[in-house]
Amino acid sequence: MRFYAACLASYNNGVLFGRWIDACDDVDDMQAEVSAMLRESRFPNVTVEHPETGEEVPSAEEWAIHDYEGLPSTLGEHPGLDAIADFVALCEEYNMEPEDLAAIVAHFGTMAYAKEELSDRFSGTYDSLRSYAEELADDMLRSHGIKEDHPLAQYFDYDQFTHEMQHSHSVVELSSGVAVFSQ
Repeated sequence: MRFYAACLASYNNGVLFGRWIDACDDVDDMQAEVSAMLRESRFPNVTVEHPETGEEVPSAEEWAIHDYEGLPSTLGEHPGLDAIADFVALCEEYNMEPEDLAAIVAHFGTMAYAKEELSDRFSGTYDSLRSYAEELADDMLRSHGIKEDHPLAQYFDYDQFTHEMQHSHSVVELSSGVAVFSQ
């Protein structure tokens, strides 16, 4: 996961200048990369303290994100590095591919809401809603002492149970299946 941070002073002077920066869960590391890029600008408009030497050096001031790889473009040009760090941390916490987490964020509309839903209502990822329904039904039947070979098990309607799940769960299509959220 990475993003292209562009120097806006350069951009306003007709020059495309920026740097691809690896996204991580450490805001300070990403900010250091952005600041280094801004100090390299041919169009400085402020002076800043160099982090290594402590001396005042020329630098550009403003920047924006002009492209993403592995991050949702819905973050926009000015998401704040905290939002990027949150996204990376969520990918790591839930062991998800970035495009799958991006689908979840898009489904819920904001990073904050997606984070809350993952924390409170996330049931897991499955091949399909039917896979989730079958696993849940089998667990419930077993908890009542009804195993697969029990005569009553043949009367359980998995199709109807899956259909009912559509009304009581949110399902997000992923590249590798679905993410299921209880309601």
